[in-house]
Amino acid sequence: MKYGIIGAMEEEVEILAAKMKRATTIKKGGCVFYEGQLNGHEVVLMQSGIGKVNAAIGTTLLIDMHAPDIVINTGVAGGFDTEMVIGDLVISTYVSYNDVDATAFGYTFGQVPGMPSEYYAKADLIEHANTAALQTGAKATSGQILSGDSFMSDEKRVADLRAAFPDAKCSEMEAGAIAQVCHRFRTPFVIIRALSDIVGKDALESYETFLEKAANQSANVVQAFLEETSAYR
Repeated sequence: MKYGIIGAMEEEVEILAAKMKRATTIKKGGCVFYEGQLNGHEVVLMQSGIGKVNAAIGTTLLIDMHAPDIVINTGVAGGFDTEMVIGDLVISTYVSYNDVDATAFGYTFGQVPGMPSEYYAKADLIEHANTAALQTGAKATSGQILSGDSFMSDEKRVADLRAAFPDAKCSEMEAGAIAQVCHRFRTPFVIIRALSDIVGKDALESYETFLEKAANQSANVVQAFLEETSAYR
């Protein structure tokens, strides 16, 4: 079993990179790849850079060069669900873009023409991720993750998106692109994100305060997920 693990920022990958054994590091297309063993599991860890294009480039390179059996996206997100708090985990049931609009052509808001409106994680991976979260003591929920190239601190933008996506649990900037590339390559994926902030006017201050803690929370669940899925086929 080979795992591909993607984080956008150094803060999201450094705890995992530090624990890898016999790792080799290469850089390609602006992405950093660490290939080696993580807690005895074959892993390619990749830091993609922030945003959808960087994530798409990195995921494409990851799958093309290393052919992982599963792709995992780790990192932080802004909470949309008002019942959730900073540090809670969101595990993707499905991922949608929040900044794509081709509705003039009859597509759903958030749907790239010719692509699905939603990208679904495999049900068994969702179950394993929830079990992994429970094992670490983290509070987790599964649901819709929104993805777009905006940090969600504008109150009007947040209100508009809450109206458009009433079931959304969180928002971030890479998962949609990762999910779309995995869809094209028919590679199973799951998104595991910890909340660093709650979207809205206080999001930036919260993000800066809790980024490292939330990133580590997500990384801990990813490590438990590797153990949980080691016999996955």
